[in-house]
Amino acid sequence: HSHTRHLLLILLITICGPASALLDLTGTLGAATSVTANIESKLTFATLVGAELTVTSSSDADVTLSAVATLSSDLPPGHSSLSFAAGAGFTFEVSGDATWSATFKTPPLSATAQTLITGEVKAGCFRFDATAQSYTQVDIQSYNADQSITLSLPVEGTYFFVTLEAGLPVPTLYAEARATTANEFRVYSYPMGFLLGARTTSNNSITCTRSETSSTPPPTGQMAVGAYFDISMQTEETVEGQLNFTYDAAAMAAAAIAETSLKLMFKAEGEVWTEPDSVKVDTEAKVVFATTTHFSEWGIFGSASLGVARAVTANTATTVQYQDGTMLEITTDSNADVTLSAVVTATLTATTALPSGVSALSVGAHGGFELMVEGGSATSAKITTPPLTAAAQALITGSVRAGCMKYDAQAESYTAVDIESYNADKTITVELPEPGTYVLVAIDASAAVNLPVVAVYGEARATVAGELKTLAFGSDVKVGVKTQTDNAITVTRTESDDSEPPEGMVGLGFVLDVDLQTEETVEGTIEVTYDAAAVAAKGIAEASLKLMFKAESGAWEEPDSGSVDTSAKVVVATTSHFSRWSVYGSADVDAGTPDAAAAAAPSTLLALTLLALLSLAAVRP
Repeated sequence: HSHTRHLLLILLITICGPASALLDLTGTLGAATSVTANIESKLTFATLVGAELTVTSSSDADVTLSAVATLSSDLPPGHSSLSFAAGAGFTFEVSGDATWSATFKTPPLSATAQTLITGEVKAGCFRFDATAQSYTQVDIQSYNADQSITLSLPVEGTYFFVTLEAGLPVPTLYAEARATTANEFRVYSYPMGFLLGARTTSNNSITCTRSETSSTPPPTGQMAVGAYFDISMQTEETVEGQLNFTYDAAAMAAAAIAETSLKLMFKAEGEVWTEPDSVKVDTEAKVVFATTTHFSEWGIFGSASLGVARAVTANTATTVQYQDGTMLEITTDSNADVTLSAVVTATLTATTALPSGVSALSVGAHGGFELMVEGGSATSAKITTPPLTAAAQALITGSVRAGCMKYDAQAESYTAVDIESYNADKTITVELPEPGTYVLVAIDASAAVNLPVVAVYGEARATVAGELKTLAFGSDVKVGVKTQTDNAITVTRTESDDSEPPEGMVGLGFVLDVDLQTEETVEGTIEVTYDAAAVAAKGIAEASLKLMFKAESGAWEEPDSGSVDTSAKVVVATTSHFSRWSVYGSADVDAGTPDAAAAAAPSTLLALTLLALLSLAAVRP
């Protein structure tokens, strides 16, 4: 019978024209109802009294309306569900690829739901998007006298009916255009914690898309949160705009991003990320906020947390900005985890006082840093500090200069590190020769005398004519030099000594090659701190240790001025020239070690030979 009715209706349209075509059909909730192409069909439902679904399709199609008993997800704050006898909402489906239009008139709201529509509270509709797992607001046409709601259905999907109050954000999906009304401020809420507020000066339309990446890299030293928003208007104009992003604190911690450093930045002309003046972060509410007068691409960025490891790629210069403003530039020889931690100088100085003429500087709550590299070695590392505190800045005057010192916890001592610059913005830039603990200091040149400076083997260091410079290599070697001219000194270390040792002596197993760029007579000092256990293991008597240099003849010679301090475990020698140096000691035969035995063998054999000759002489008639 239904097929016959369709044929009769087609015949009627052919005779009278399409304007008078309207087909009344009876549908069943949850079951498909066939509609004919280009015929406006109105479906009513026996089990859904008062509901009407009017559909026009460009081709024959099956239309299904189903009742939904409960909400697909919690509603956004401030909204309440409006229910019907059949449930909380309805799902609308159309088969095939036809284009269509549909209008739905709901049954009357339940008595309880009707009481919610009063005063400023209006009836509205949300569609639930299964892909985004979020709601989007759908404008209704009317809330009718019989307490039903009429609206156009823009797409297939599940629709729920809700209360609306003025001032609440409008749930919106990304890439979905929203009409704006001139001079009316509206806030649109998007999935995953983004709110966009806008007041336009004309009737306009606004669209926001979201991406995890951008074609423009993050600003230098900044880390991307992975949330970019491309905001556009149908007609470009000046706006009153607000952006509000709710972040996940656990995700920030996992990415080693400090919450206090989070900021919204927009892409300006020239593809440059720019921070507006209005950026704020609320670490209690977990929200980053900014205002703007224009829309473009926006991103969320943050700085690294001090004390948290950051992965870096081998042989790639990496710049990391930390939440206090510290900038670290580092390159490692392999993939590594790099950690820069704040050091409270007072904690160190409570154990080991700074040298005379040296005072601590601070850049806020701390005054130093500890650099650690795990999984590789740093081939270069440089930090630029935040600005010094006002009190610290006041110390840098006259003969007092800004500086840096490396702290050796094992030796409980400090050595100076040459800074690259004390900058106009009161920051300090210093190249760190190796991982370790560093403190910022003010050095009074008139009071601090001959502070050792951290140096690296194989690296040339400039000397100034007539000025004593002491270079500290690791924790066990210091080389002091005063040249007559401006010069340069390079110290290299070889951990094996394959040269012939002095007769009856054993070496500590390394040699130092000390070279000047231009050979000249100098005032030089070499100081080696030794490990008593290692010396004992080689069978060497500590008191016999001495620094020796290799003469032009190739023989090891002892300078006139050498000494050993067995209490401080230090061997010292002064010299007027530099060449190859090493530490040797006399073999302790009683120690019985292979090295001692080997060194003692020639002298022991000589003694036995002499004893045999004396015995023969005694018995000869």
